Amino acid sequence: MTRATLAVAGCVATAGGAACGGGAGDGSAATATAPAAAARPPAAALTTVPQLVGRRREDAHRLAARAGLQLRWMGFAGKAANGRYEIGCVKVLRQSPVAGERRPRGARVAIIEEACRTPKQAPHGV
Repeated sequence: MTRATLAVAGCVATAGGAACGGGAGDGSAATATAPAAAARPPAAALTTVPQLVGRRREDAHRLAARAGLQLRWMGFAGKAANGRYEIGCVKVLRQSPVAGERRPRGARVAIIEEACRTPKQAPHGV
């Protein structure tokens, strides 16, 4: 039995619930406060979202994992989005939520990536 259940059972066992704040004997005060206190979930641990914009992909994943967050890849921008170029270096262009915001551990940070350098070679298949 939980504390709230024991408290309600104790109130019912006393003289019509008069000792538990139910002056009219209806027990409404005891039943209104006890379940509300028992139903509260524990507070989730919050973490600060790190600055990922401008970081290389590997660094962004490492920083997010260290903060207890997950990255959600939303896509590429620029020539990397074409899919016909070999891109050796990728960095974060945008992130949401922004750096400094507080989020529960395990939350996702959406990112859009771009190439670190614009490729100068011709695309594949041309």
